[in-house]
Amino acid sequence: MLEEHLEYVSDALRLEYFRSAIGKTVKRGGRVADLGSGSGILGLLCAQAGAAHVHFIDDSAMIDIARETVQRAGFGDRASFIKGRSQRVDLPERVDVVICDHVGHFGFDYGIAGLFQDAKRRFLKPGGTLIPGRIKLHIAALQSEQCQLLAQAWKARDVPDEYRWLRRFSVNCKHSVNVKRDELLGAPAEMGGIDFHDDQPDFFSWTAEMRIEREGVMHGLVGWFDCELAEGAWMTNSPLAEKPIRRRQAFMPVGDPVPVRSGDLVKARVMARPDDNQIAWIAEFPATGLRRSHSTWEGMLISPVDLFMSEPNRVPRPSREGIARMSVLGYCDGRRTVREIERAILRHHADLFPSPAEISRFVAHVLGRDTV
Repeated sequence: MLEEHLEYVSDALRLEYFRSAIGKTVKRGGRVADLGSGSGILGLLCAQAGAAHVHFIDDSAMIDIARETVQRAGFGDRASFIKGRSQRVDLPERVDVVICDHVGHFGFDYGIAGLFQDAKRRFLKPGGTLIPGRIKLHIAALQSEQCQLLAQAWKARDVPDEYRWLRRFSVNCKHSVNVKRDELLGAPAEMGGIDFHDDQPDFFSWTAEMRIEREGVMHGLVGWFDCELAEGAWMTNSPLAEKPIRRRQAFMPVGDPVPVRSGDLVKARVMARPDDNQIAWIAEFPATGLRRSHSTWEGMLISPVDLFMSEPNRVPRPSREGIARMSVLGYCDGRRTVREIERAILRHHADLFPSPAEISRFVAHVLGRDTV
């Protein structure tokens, strides 16, 4: 986790872009909400720009890193820290600015559209500002042996034959990659975009057409974003940009390589839902009639039991672990200590799990996750 956030805070160009946009947007004395704040770097930049108060919201242990860092920087009296998903927490006030960097590798693939949709309704003052305000999505045909190795990893020479069937999962995954300019088979196409200040549809669907400019084999589609942080201030992870941030692009395989020639047309379609990190993509080759369709849903390890559990007409009953969880929470009466609850469970529910040690671990997990 720390390694991932080290990449974010050490990208000097990214911080320069955000610092400039924040300087244009955050007014001295303004109130800010930093969604999915992670280490807190964006909220810290807002405090340094003069924000009177910043609400840091994150559902991981990074919220403690943000708290310690902001306090060490001398802004602890102008900050509050809330552990949880932003869609599940409340703020004591409306804010002037909501900031978030969940643009992922393809601009929308970390759920930023859904985050902002909720934040506009519950957190943002009328006329308030979102950072970023909108994104443009770009897509290109790609020939990359490195990317092909990712997509075909389960067919590698060292993988036993018995496991090669798992290739169907890796070709339905979106991979984060560093693409080189010369790996593109032609000019990219602008596929569309999202204005985060607008109400979002229930379903996104973008299409684009690309013309192949050299003979080769196409391994998949690659997508990236241009992101407007403030009016006229853009940030990008484009492999064609002179000053891109250090953010990988999104590679979407097309299964087996597809031979292409200069002048060939490739039609692409990408689909997603604002609140869903799942995406689907289709590549069509009119010259041959070939069509390749993939989805990250098909790349998930979903068992028949998982499908049964999601059936809306199923009548649910508590599982053994669910009963155990209810038993633990039933002792949380505002008076008993953690130690007293653990002893009560060990005494009265000794058959919850095969060993006392496992019962104690489970109690600690439930109390650490589901209580305050």
